[in-house]
This record gives sequence, structure tokens and C-alpha cells, in this order.
Amino acid sequence: MPNAFVTFLATGVLGIVAAMAWLYFRRPSTRRPAPRRRKATRADQVPAAPSGSTDLERIAWIVGKMTGTPPRQVPLDTPLTEVLAKVAPAEFAAAVSRACRTTVTIDEAALRMNLKQFAQYLRHLRRAEQEPKGRKRSPKVAGDRMVGWEPPLLALATELGVKPEWEIEKALAHLTKEYLRQNARIHLAARAADRDAVQARLEQIGRLREALRPTGV
Repeated sequence: MPNAFVTFLATGVLGIVAAMAWLYFRRPSTRRPAPRRRKATRADQVPAAPSGSTDLERIAWIVGKMTGTPPRQVPLDTPLTEVLAKVAPAEFAAAVSRACRTTVTIDEAALRMNLKQFAQYLRHLRRAEQEPKGRKRSPKVAGDRMVGWEPPLLALATELGVKPEWEIEKALAHLTKEYLRQNARIHLAARAADRDAVQARLEQIGRLREALRPTGV
């Protein structure tokens, strides 16, 4: 029979092994925390417009749902900066992008548009997205020159009333009239701030004319 010392030693070893096993299985779990769900934004909560709606009707629907106004009562000729007084422009852009399946950005020029102009701006953006990449052709209408323009320049063209179906010569003539109209205002502006605003507008029109002008002209 084993002596008492050996029995004591074996019992001690078994006790240590049992303690180590208990500590091992009791250690805290290293599970990764479940990923947080993305918080629903205001744009996500806008329901889809009725089937068959035009771009203008979809935009009015979105504005109505985001401002609590019946869509049929949303003013179509009021600048977006007033219509969206309590709505973040980025939230509105996200809602329009999702509803119209076209990437939309909002800048100062876009906020000066009314809903009718914004619907036209949306068509400019969609046309630019749908144009085949690398396609080269002789531009005949303003829309051909607008392909590839950055959103701020497209917004400016829309705000100034340039139609993509216009011939380039007609679009340039339209901008010339707008330039002369703004140039006349600068002499009537009494305050320096008003003159600076008109001068900035003249520079914008000049950049738009250069962008529309055929290469080499």
C-alpha cells in the first residue's frame, strides 16, 4: 500500500489540476460584441411615392413627407432653401437619391432652385450617369457638353434656365442675355455687398459660357 506521503502528494496534484481546469472554464468570454445597427435616418423613413410619379411629383412627395406638408400643397416655385428650412440638405439629397435612383448632391446653387428647376437638374444628373464612358462625339446640343460636368456646374446651368435640348448657340445666347441683365444691375447696386454678389454672379455665368463653348472656339 502507498504510504501517507505519496497519497497526500497525489491528492495535492489532483487538486491543483482541478483548480486550473475550473479557472480555465470560468474565464470571461471573448465573444465579439454584436455590431450596432445603423440608426435609421430621416431619409430612410420617407415612404415611396405613388407608382408612375414624375420626377417633380416624387420631389414634392419627399418634401411633403419631410416637412409635414401635404405633397399637393408643396410650393413648386419657392426656393429649396425656404421649402427645406427645417430639413438638412444632406437628408433631402439622400431621400431624392434613393427615390430617383440617381446620386444627388446639394450645394448653394441647388438650394436656390425651386422644385421645378430641381427636377430639371435631376434629369441633367441622370443623363450624365447614363452616358457611356469614353464616348466621344461632336457636341450639338447643350446636353452633350454637360456630360461629365460636376454637380455644382450642372446646378448652376439649371438655375440659369439652360435646357439640355437647346442647341449650343441658343444656350450661349441665353447666357449672354443673362450676363447683360446682371451687368446692368451692378451699376444700380447701392451697397458694396450687393455689387459683390452681382460680380460673383457674372463670374459664374462666364465660367458656364466657357464650359458650354465648343473646343477651339
